[in-house]
Amino acid sequence: MNIFNEIGALAISTRLQRLSDQFRRDGMLVYQTNQIDFEPKWFPVIYALHIQSSLSILELSEEIGYAHPSTIGLLKELEKEGLVESFKDEKDERKRMVRLTAKARELVIKMQPVWDKMRMAAEEITNTANNLLLAMDETEYQLKKEGFLDRYQRLNKEETDSAIMVVDYEPAYAQAFYDMNYAWISETYEVEPEDEKVLSDPEKYYLKDGGAILMVLYDGEPVGTCALKLTGEGIFEMSKMTVSKKMRGKKIGELLGNAIIKKAAELGANKVILYSNKKGSAAGINLYRKLGFIEVPLIGADYKRADIKMELDL
Repeated sequence: MNIFNEIGALAISTRLQRLSDQFRRDGMLVYQTNQIDFEPKWFPVIYALHIQSSLSILELSEEIGYAHPSTIGLLKELEKEGLVESFKDEKDERKRMVRLTAKARELVIKMQPVWDKMRMAAEEITNTANNLLLAMDETEYQLKKEGFLDRYQRLNKEETDSAIMVVDYEPAYAQAFYDMNYAWISETYEVEPEDEKVLSDPEKYYLKDGGAILMVLYDGEPVGTCALKLTGEGIFEMSKMTVSKKMRGKKIGELLGNAIIKKAAELGANKVILYSNKKGSAAGINLYRKLGFIEVPLIGADYKRADIKMELDL
């Protein structure tokens, strides 16, 4: 038993490819033994057209379960070999139909007894307690229900969601608040004196006058933050929203944005404003729009980098 047999489902693609390659190699040898000039990869198209007589390219793609470009590639190869031909549909001349040529029909007659024995050999191999053909039917059904990539993304999200917590700021998070914000600001912009003042004493700048700071924890580690500063009667400024680089792409920003809006409402806000930069924070601005913020005239910015103001009425 080799490493791919031992690691189970992780190597499913490798093992299926290995099986496929072995069947194809042996199938090719069977054809050669019978003096038949035929490639195993042609079988789906040839057999489908043998059963259905003629099909449109789209119908053929659906019949054999291949992508449209792959089907066209096979048809071009088979046309070159003189095994298929195309013609216009009598009812719709825009539709291109394909069928077997006389040469292919003669070849099929020659191959049918060979196919019968190949089927018997394959059934001997697959007719086990864990029948491979039945297992393939079940696997294809599961993939139709939810694809491999979709399942991976769902499991990844479930794992992330179960490990994430949004909590109120505590002094223990002061260094994380500073480091995460300093990192994203310095990556794109100049760190301004106002930044240093705010990041060095967030409790004084945000919490003293009735604002708030939220921290996102992943397995207990701070990975995101956002703050609210009271700027007027029922008006809070949202700022210093960031997610650590290693956690981006997991929709934590959206989670954090919704959480800070909810916090603002709890604090009695009727409006939340923010300042940003159209070029350097394009992804952030898209998120703000998704959260319901709209652009308003740029007034009252504390930072040189700010070139857009947005607000959300609660």
